[in-house]
Amino acid sequence: MKQILKTSFYLTIFLFASFSCKKSDEDKIPVQVQPNPFKVNILPLTTYQTISGFGGANRMWGTQSLKPSEATKAFGLNDNELGLSIFRVRISSNKNEWPIIIEAVKEANKYGVKVLACPWSPPAALKSNNSDVRGYLLPENYKAFKDYINEFIAYMAQNGAKIDVVSIQNEPDWKPNYESCDYTADDFINFLKAPGQIVGAKLAAPESLNFNQNLTNAVLSDDEAAQKIDIVAGHIYGGGLAKFPLAEQKKKEIWMTEYLLNLNTGNTGAAEWKTYSETAKWAESITMLKTIHDAMTNNWNAYIWWYLQRYYSFIGDGEQNTANGEVLKRGYAFSHFSKFIRPGFVRIGVDVPANNYLKITAYKSGSQTVVVMINPETFTIKRVQLNGLLPSAAIAYTTSETTSLTKKNLTITDKTVEMDIPPSSVTTIVLTN
Repeated sequence: MKQILKTSFYLTIFLFASFSCKKSDEDKIPVQVQPNPFKVNILPLTTYQTISGFGGANRMWGTQSLKPSEATKAFGLNDNELGLSIFRVRISSNKNEWPIIIEAVKEANKYGVKVLACPWSPPAALKSNNSDVRGYLLPENYKAFKDYINEFIAYMAQNGAKIDVVSIQNEPDWKPNYESCDYTADDFINFLKAPGQIVGAKLAAPESLNFNQNLTNAVLSDDEAAQKIDIVAGHIYGGGLAKFPLAEQKKKEIWMTEYLLNLNTGNTGAAEWKTYSETAKWAESITMLKTIHDAMTNNWNAYIWWYLQRYYSFIGDGEQNTANGEVLKRGYAFSHFSKFIRPGFVRIGVDVPANNYLKITAYKSGSQTVVVMINPETFTIKRVQLNGLLPSAAIAYTTSETTSLTKKNLTITDKTVEMDIPPSSVTTIVLTN
C-alpha cells in the first residue's frame, strides 16, 4: 500500500512538472509585433501651386507625328490610357512643314490638352549666319520673327488646330551642331521690348538647358520684359531643379518643358535599350518619378517629358523590342501623376515622420484628394497611414517593375486609410470626401 502511494505521488509530481514545462514552452513562442503606423498627415488648408498639367512631346523632325489611335492612348483617361494634359510640338523654321503637325494638334485639342509650340530656330534668313544651326536672331528682325510666330498660330487656328502657348526659343544657351539659335539674357529682353507683339497664345521663356536662374531672373528683373511673358520655362539636363522665388513673386507659372532619360542609349557606341534588364529600366523610371516629385515640391506648375512615343518612353514606337502603339511601363509610371492630377488641382501640405523614406505629395480639387507616394527603397514601408481627411472612399493604384496600375479599394477606419507601400514602386491614392 505504501509503495502504491509513493508511486502515485511521484506520478503526480511528474504530470505536474510536464504540464508546467509545456505551458512554459508555449509562453516562449514569439508573438509577431505589428509595426507602429507610419503616420502621414494631409494638410488640405495648406496650399501651394495650381497644376497646369503633365505632358510629352510630339516627334519634332521628319514626317512622323502622333496618330489618332496613339493620341487616344496618350491623352485619354480610360484603362490603358495615360491622361497627358500638355502636348509639345515644334514651330518649324520652314513653313512647308507646318501641315505635318496639324492632325496631331487637333487630336490633342479634342481631349482639352494644352498645346505648347517651340521653335528650335527662326527662319535662317532672319539670323546672323543665314543657317538653321547656331547663329543669332538679328535685332532688326525681331519684329519679323514675332510676325512669323503669329502667322504660325493663325495658320494652325485656320486649320482647326489650337495653339495655347508658344516659346521664343528652345535651349538658347546650348550650342549644338543641329537646329538651334543663341540668345543671351539681353537678347531676350531686347526681343520682348522690341516693336511687335505675339498674340493668340501665352508666351513662355527662356527654356534654358538646365533652368539657368541667372538667365531667367535677368529677364524677370526687367519689368517691361517680364510683363510680356506668362510662363517661366526651362529644362533640367544636368541641374535646375530648384525654387524660383522671383518667378513666384512676379506671379508667373513655372513649367519644366523637356527632360529625358534613356540609359544613355542615344550616345554613339552605347549599348542598345533592348540589352538592358527590366530592373535597370525600372530603376531609371523611379529616377524620372523623383524629378517630378522634386518639381512639384519646388512649386512648379507643369512637367513635360521629351518624346511621348519612343522605345524608352510612354508609348512604343516599334523599335528596341517595343510594339508600335503599346503603352510602356514608363508610361504607366508617369500616369500616376498625369492621369490623376488634372489641370486645376492644387498641391496641398503633407506632414511626414522624421524617418521618412517616401517621396509624398498631395493635391486636391473639389471633393477629391490625390496622394502620390514614391518608394525608391528596396524594402516595403509598412502601415503607411493617411490622416487629416474625411474620406468616404479610397482607391490605391500601384506600379512597380512587375505590376502596372494595380487597383485596390482601401478600408477606411476612424477617418484614416492604411496600406503597405512596396519597394521600388509608385502608389497613387485617390480619396473622395
